[in-house]
Amino acid sequence: MKKKAILITSIFVSLFYHSQVGINTSTPMKSLHVNGSLQVVNELNVGGTASTAGSAGTAGQVLKSNGPGNAPTWESIAGVPSSTGTVIVVNGQFLVAQEIIVQMTNDFTITAGSNGGIPVAIGSLNNEIVDNENLYTGSPSTNSFKVSADGVYQVTMNAQLSTGNGSSPVIGIWDDTTGNWVARVNDLYTATTGNLQTYTLLTSIPMLASHTYSFRLYNTENVTAKYLSSGSTGSGPITQMSVKRLK
Repeated sequence: MKKKAILITSIFVSLFYHSQVGINTSTPMKSLHVNGSLQVVNELNVGGTASTAGSAGTAGQVLKSNGPGNAPTWESIAGVPSSTGTVIVVNGQFLVAQEIIVQMTNDFTITAGSNGGIPVAIGSLNNEIVDNENLYTGSPSTNSFKVSADGVYQVTMNAQLSTGNGSSPVIGIWDDTTGNWVARVNDLYTATTGNLQTYTLLTSIPMLASHTYSFRLYNTENVTAKYLSSGSTGSGPITQMSVKRLK
């Protein structure tokens, strides 16, 4: 009992004179210096004052350093845990990147020269695999979408087409606000009539939150975008469009 009293007295004397306590170190560098592992069984509170408890944060938050002399804070990662997507860092902030991935649910055909020579928004792109900010709209006859922030976005488009041999179909993203392509690919269609050829576009482009965009298709002959790739051993979805924020 006497030894315990001496130990407690020694600790308080150390606190009084040094205001620093070291565990496994005789030269503590901070008010509490632990030279070893630390186990926290319950909550971890940060901030607060000498007379008020700090914050324990909420589920899903991460601990962020605010630099020397400042208490760390609990911060939320934008969109977590309700959003599906990739976490990126923009201007020093965690964000869940906006992402749209859509597939066709039926074939879609446009007539040569229809829509006054303007590329046609592809219909039946209404199987929404991912639309984590609910900014995409698709129907049997058209589609459109917006981005939530100005930035650079990765575009991936894959379309299996059927049209006349020797024509040059175009697929891409159309800026509905300005009335022009912002990403596109065209090529000479070499498959014989009635057969199929696949077009792929993979690029990255700047996009603006104030504009509306759409996935579009055009050709000087009738052209059909197919929703399934089929054969004697089975079939599966083939035409898919996606947009994903990079920065």
